[in-house]
Amino acid sequence: MRAAEVPPELSSVFEKARESVKEYFDSLKSVPARGRVEVSKDRFILARTDSLSLVLRNVLTEIYGEHGSDQLLYAFGKAVGRTEARKFFDRFGLKDPLEKFGFGPTYFSFSGWAFVNLLYPTHPVADETFLLVFANQQSFEAEGFLAEGEKTQKAICHINAGYLTGWCEESFGIPLETRELFCSARGDALDLFLMAHRKKILTAVENATRLINANQDLTVESVLAG
Repeated sequence: MRAAEVPPELSSVFEKARESVKEYFDSLKSVPARGRVEVSKDRFILARTDSLSLVLRNVLTEIYGEHGSDQLLYAFGKAVGRTEARKFFDRFGLKDPLEKFGFGPTYFSFSGWAFVNLLYPTHPVADETFLLVFANQQSFEAEGFLAEGEKTQKAICHINAGYLTGWCEESFGIPLETRELFCSARGDALDLFLMAHRKKILTAVENATRLINANQDLTVESVLAG
């Protein structure tokens, strides 16, 4: 059973992560008499995804407006990703940045956020040439909108984007940002994201969008050029 779709050169890293994360989630149990859901003694809360994808977004939008709600949801996802990453690194004794990274998309899939498909160019390194292009299949945020028949004119998977950004920041120790280029809740064919070093994100998004619209292949050099 795959937990993420990755380039061949990363398959061994992700296979190791899959085995460890699977063993962790195999311990899932519900204890109604104590009001608890536990995974390896860690407490979880089961909640319908539309509570986050729609209800939380609508509440934040009423208070802070659309732009403010986008920023808050992204910041929330990033904070959760960083916190869970640190706990997982400690639990499994992870030291190598690439192994830390491998646990992120894997845990993401097992915990129901989305299935991550890492696309080319994939360049997970601890410097300003860091670059990830990935598609989140079955993103809970987009699915929540589509299931309720909601319409959006913008990309809305901000928690998804923030979570993996936070995890990767903790893995590589560099400032990163993610932008969603295409969103199924907007009517696009997929939920496509680009993650890059904070200094490079604006240029990377502009270059990637131009190359995709021109039906040209993406490379690390072409996306980060300029």
